[in-house]
Amino acid sequence: YAVLYTVTVRDIFDEEEMEYCTTTFQCLITVLHKSLQPAGGGHNYSWKDRKTFDDLWMRLLIDASFWILFTVIGLNVVTSLILDGFRQLKAERERALKDMTTLCTICGLSKDSLTTRGVSWSNHVEREHNIWSYVTFFYYLQEHDGRFSAVENEVLKKFQKADPSFLPAGRCISIDTKIDLEKK
Repeated sequence: YAVLYTVTVRDIFDEEEMEYCTTTFQCLITVLHKSLQPAGGGHNYSWKDRKTFDDLWMRLLIDASFWILFTVIGLNVVTSLILDGFRQLKAERERALKDMTTLCTICGLSKDSLTTRGVSWSNHVEREHNIWSYVTFFYYLQEHDGRFSAVENEVLKKFQKADPSFLPAGRCISIDTKIDLEKK
């Protein structure tokens, strides 16, 4: 818009009112400076030598197009970006809720995978891989000052390194027991 002001309405800026527009850069600085000042209902320019209708309609055309492009369209772009962000957050939340109800937090096996193998989902998440049992165990390992067994010591080392290899990924006692019984 500084280029547009420089080319079309350069002469309406009043240098006595600190409105400089002899170069494009000066127009840019003047437009930014005057646009950031609070207006008493309208523009902030002094409009020197505005004697004809051509001065008015050209200025009105430029100001109206600026308002339409930057206020209306710009506001819609910002609003759509915000709404898109909320839409993504909602999708992530729904995916997390679905995972919490259909995937075991400990082993990662799905509810469908367990039920097709004859393992009760509720028994699996409440007894075999109860998340609170694991939390209690980790708390015990961190707060206990005494000696640990070899297994506890190994789990504590891996837990402190954030190494999840001690967790039964893709395995559970019910499935392992059924496989062992089928082999016999």
